[in-house]
Amino acid sequence: MGGYGSGKTVGFCVFALRQCAKNAGKTILLAEPTYPMIRDVLQPTFEGLVRQLGFSYEYSATEMKYRVKWEGGWCDVLMRSAENYQRWAGLNLAAAGIDEADQLRDDRAWKMLLSRLRDGNTLTAFGSGTPEGFKFVYKYWGDSPREGYELIKGRTTDNAMLPEEFIKSLKDNYDENLLKAYLNGEFVNLQQGATYYQFTRENNVKENKYNSNLPIRIALDFNVSPMAASIFQTHQQFPNVRVFDEIELHHGGGEEILTERMVQEIKSKYPNKQYIAYPDPANQRHTSALSTDHDILRQGGFEVRVKPKAPRVVDSVNAVNKLCEKNLIIDPSCKGLITDLEQTVNKEGTREIDKSNKDRTHFSDGIRYAIDFEYPIIKPLMGSINR
Repeated sequence: MGGYGSGKTVGFCVFALRQCAKNAGKTILLAEPTYPMIRDVLQPTFEGLVRQLGFSYEYSATEMKYRVKWEGGWCDVLMRSAENYQRWAGLNLAAAGIDEADQLRDDRAWKMLLSRLRDGNTLTAFGSGTPEGFKFVYKYWGDSPREGYELIKGRTTDNAMLPEEFIKSLKDNYDENLLKAYLNGEFVNLQQGATYYQFTRENNVKENKYNSNLPIRIALDFNVSPMAASIFQTHQQFPNVRVFDEIELHHGGGEEILTERMVQEIKSKYPNKQYIAYPDPANQRHTSALSTDHDILRQGGFEVRVKPKAPRVVDSVNAVNKLCEKNLIIDPSCKGLITDLEQTVNKEGTREIDKSNKDRTHFSDGIRYAIDFEYPIIKPLMGSINR
């Protein structure tokens, strides 16, 4: 993955030709998100490299197929659009790749490609592109790549062949957030309406560890399953709020009470003299015949700090954004909270949090309750305003 002009497609084609050399007599597939991108980007780049590297080739326009030839061998290279990935069914491939993979809407074409790797020496899948937010490429190759996946990053400025005017044009036309993606090849939130727009990994993600001399504070989001807890401490020095761990529990079935298990997990993992919990003010459900979640926390020795009623969402979100400016750090191990703060967005045209992704907002909701309690946005009263 890399910025615009970083040489991604050239690298993609070089890698493809290496796969050809390792799979003589076999077939590989190279795809783009659309047919025009094959015509305008992939084919000219591929043909130029084939000639430059001393291969010969034959091309069938009807089949959109190159037969790349060298002394003692050949390999067929199919050019295909991912728009019609269903038509790849039946192919037997030695290797396959998708250029500009992050322009795909989802991972269905990638999964189809993987299923066709069945006839060759390498059986390798590969891709390239410029990051377009947190889409399927991030899911497969991002901060925690899946087993067998490797991410290679390149910046636009790494390409010594680019004229200075190209880079200047990018800087003149894109804001700081877009430049992180389009110049540096970083995964960033490119969706409009990001809820926690002040959060950045650069400012807010830093290693920090548990201090046994300070109280344990727990930002809690209940739910039937999962239950999410961000564990933090407050310090006198800046940054004041430091999240160092998170716990996510899923219901094991039967009559298990997750709140009880969460209390046990935290106390076992972090023995301490003082535990302070910040649960959902609106969640006073009975998890047993006699006790609410808040009761269970108190019975477990936790001090419960909660407002009499739930704060307005927009107010608690503003409190989080204010703290993100300079007063909140999160340990890199807290991937759930970091992902929430990066990827949570508002419903289109509103300041209401979009809850359509059931995997998101659990950790960020919990941290909202805690920050709104301890660091609320103070609004002036009408009577205190000089008129």
